[in-house]
Amino acid sequence: MTRSADATWRRAVQAVLGAPAVVVAVVVTLVVLPGLGAGPWLDPPEGFHAQIAHEMSRSGDWITLRLDGIRYFSKPPLPYWLMQVSFMVDGATPFAARLWPALAAVAAAALTARIGTMLGGPRLGLLAGLMTGMNLGVFVFARIVKPDMLLVFCITAAFSGFVAAYTTGRRWPLGVFYGALGLAVIAKDFLGALGPLMAVAAFLWWVGERSIRTWMPWWGIALFLVPWLPWYLAVETRNPGFLWFTVVDVHLLNFSGRRAFPDEDVPLRTLEFLAVTIVAFLPWSLAAPLGAMRALRRGAADRRASMWRFLACWALGVIAVFSLSRFKLPHYAFPAFPALALLAARAWDEAIERRRGVRALLTPPAVLFALLAVAVVAAIADVLPLTREAVASADVAARNATVQGRGLEHDALGMPLRAMPGLAAVLSVAALGLAVAAWRRAAAVGAVIVLCTTAAFLSVSGKGLEGFARARSATVIEEALLSRLGPDDVVVHEGPLENSASLLLRVGRHVPVVDGLRSNLAFGATFAEAGPLIWDRARLAEAWRTGRVFLISVVAPERSATRELQPVTLLATGAGRRLYTNLGHR
Repeated sequence: MTRSADATWRRAVQAVLGAPAVVVAVVVTLVVLPGLGAGPWLDPPEGFHAQIAHEMSRSGDWITLRLDGIRYFSKPPLPYWLMQVSFMVDGATPFAARLWPALAAVAAAALTARIGTMLGGPRLGLLAGLMTGMNLGVFVFARIVKPDMLLVFCITAAFSGFVAAYTTGRRWPLGVFYGALGLAVIAKDFLGALGPLMAVAAFLWWVGERSIRTWMPWWGIALFLVPWLPWYLAVETRNPGFLWFTVVDVHLLNFSGRRAFPDEDVPLRTLEFLAVTIVAFLPWSLAAPLGAMRALRRGAADRRASMWRFLACWALGVIAVFSLSRFKLPHYAFPAFPALALLAARAWDEAIERRRGVRALLTPPAVLFALLAVAVVAAIADVLPLTREAVASADVAARNATVQGRGLEHDALGMPLRAMPGLAAVLSVAALGLAVAAWRRAAAVGAVIVLCTTAAFLSVSGKGLEGFARARSATVIEEALLSRLGPDDVVVHEGPLENSASLLLRVGRHVPVVDGLRSNLAFGATFAEAGPLIWDRARLAEAWRTGRVFLISVVAPERSATRELQPVTLLATGAGRRLYTNLGHR
């Protein structure tokens, strides 16, 4: 390399390291956003959340959320407010609904880069931010309509404020800490704010920072309360019992597995939860334990060292708490991912800086990529089928369907076959490159290889997610229904409406529900206005005799109400759904 070329390269590296948060935001955007709206609604869960936002605009009520005209209280309104804003611009499309989780993931990655820069310098910040945005768990949840990425963003923003306040001694970043936690309450639930508050309080007590006035200023408490308290009080005033439901039933009783209004989600076992967490954070979960052990083992020589111990305790604490909980779903560990990314990035950064422990760091991802290459080749040859049990461990809807005895009628994750040979080649070359980098103790080269390979894998995973959405989509049922539906016909849904809620976006009318109260709508169904929409089998039988009815069922045929009805014609099947009608009535 010539002297001028070398100087140009150094200037480029310095420019990248000079603004790691900006670089991370750009890179993660390029990874997450392409093809964001290409796939249909992934149902569940996307149609369910999109329909709630859509009904908000039709009802004009931005306080009490509704689905199918039934009051909904399981999640607070911020995700639906944001979706409604994008729906005003782009309509109720998958892209408009998915935009906010994607932006939240990008922002969380950029904020993690900022935290890493404060604690360890630009290179560590750059690595940590990229690791936060480039793992399978965050990538998938950044591209589907769920509130979890908003929660991760809020918690990461809160910790960025706390780290700045603790390491610099300035008080104003506490406003970011308390304000972001207030947004976490209105974005997902109060537990999303309570956990970080308890973790920070325990840390401050441990390090001897016990001045309440310093760490809990009145204006900080006000910033925490303002985003969510007015809405909670307004909802309780309009809907008595809401606070008991959201505080006691959804959280306290859910933690012990004794809910009064359970939904259909089937929790993971502890080993399943841990396995899914490790896989979701690959390949960085291979280095995170090393970073955590180093953070906990070293003494707290200064405030930055204390912060590393805090981050390790937070990450391990989140995973431990949900491992002990009787109810846990695959994404419950996601709030720990930015902290895990910081710990993994620190291990990589130290290897780059000191050129020690490089082989121990590079060998696991080299082995991982080699095994993945073999797995991809086996999948191409159709000798390594993906079992239904494996899908069910990571996919809540598939797990629910398996436990309830109704298959979703597909096993594949929708990976495009044309991309598989290229992916196998990339993984093989990456494994070989990491082996060479380990031999040469070139940690920086290894980091670049792992990041580029992860980006390539996620690109193919994005195409796979599109195929997965098509396989799970209610499109087949929608088309069969809409081609026959008349203005006076009745449409009924059998089983929890969450499984087919995207149908409501196209049907444009309320749909009565039969045998569907093991659902997020169970508490809302206790209000009198839900009566006309909550049917029993006797009411369905009466409608079946007196008019033309279409029944969309997600219940296994041997348990379906159709066994008690005559006449019954099966019009269409798809992704665990069946469309029936009594064609004898006109």
